[in-house]
Amino acid sequence: MRSGRRTLLALVAAVVALGAVASCSSDPVGDENRTVTADPVIYPLSLRYHGIDVVADVPYGSDALQRLDVCLPADSAPDTTTTPTATAAASPSASAAPDAGALAEAAGGTRPAVLMIHGGSWSHGDKATAAYRAVCKYLASEGFVTFNVDYRLAPTDPFPAGLDDVRRALDWVFRPTTLSTYDVDSKRVGVFGGSAGGNLAAMLAVTDHDSTAYAEGDRIRAVVDLSGPTNLTTRSTDADGVSASFQRKQLLYLGCRTYAECPAATRASPEYHVTSDTAPFFIGHSTDEFIPMWESQEFAATLRKHDVPVTFVAVEGTAHSIAQLDEAMSKRVATFLRRHLG
Repeated sequence: MRSGRRTLLALVAAVVALGAVASCSSDPVGDENRTVTADPVIYPLSLRYHGIDVVADVPYGSDALQRLDVCLPADSAPDTTTTPTATAAASPSASAAPDAGALAEAAGGTRPAVLMIHGGSWSHGDKATAAYRAVCKYLASEGFVTFNVDYRLAPTDPFPAGLDDVRRALDWVFRPTTLSTYDVDSKRVGVFGGSAGGNLAAMLAVTDHDSTAYAEGDRIRAVVDLSGPTNLTTRSTDADGVSASFQRKQLLYLGCRTYAECPAATRASPEYHVTSDTAPFFIGHSTDEFIPMWESQEFAATLRKHDVPVTFVAVEGTAHSIAQLDEAMSKRVATFLRRHLG
């Protein structure tokens, strides 16, 4: 009788444990690896977004491509659909420094935000394409003020122009007038990128500690990188590297004729710049896509060597970048951002 009772209790415990595992399985919650299958539908494209306003083509610099769109959550105040006033440059004749209390009050937003960077092999792509606009609206529907950014493109403007631009855009987000206009909390800002945009998002994060904003206390708190190339050096030319056609695109971006003489290759590779100050990462990569999965796997290992939390999701199949965002993956991304941005 006692033996039967022990067996029953063991079965109950097993069912409870299995239920606990199942309840956690859809949304990675910590430093872990996961392999999933994906539906063939980009979930953000399948939705209708009610009450999500888009403020289009807001300048963050003087170049025609230094523009961004702002996707606003449905609960945004009416005046957040305006473009923030440019911050006046300090005048040598100014009689007094700005009041610190007034600046703090101006920058006292309440909402999390995400800077989103489109892909396109660093040479094409547009924030306003249907897919990226849908992802921007999706993140806004999940409560994030989303800044969807364009940037200068290769080969006209090779590295580091694109990286300089997205850093400029992030610094623009951290301006007191921007934070105030869009009600953004400077302590709750993350970055999101797919493909070449994933590379740029990762580069922003791994070099964040060198930025002026970081020194002033404004820093990236979470990173989503989908299919981002992370090692643009001669490693790309190995047998398991990228195709010859993509090698040519990388070299155009790097401004180099060959990998053998290309110091920019290491400078543009997130793999070589990780520090213990790097923000937590969510990395999604498909098992059979044209960016080899070892790039993200090795990058995740490097992040972990520096004690950076990583959620790594391998998606079975060929889906590249934001094509991975079926319903489950979209919710994983939103859950990750919500966890780290509050």
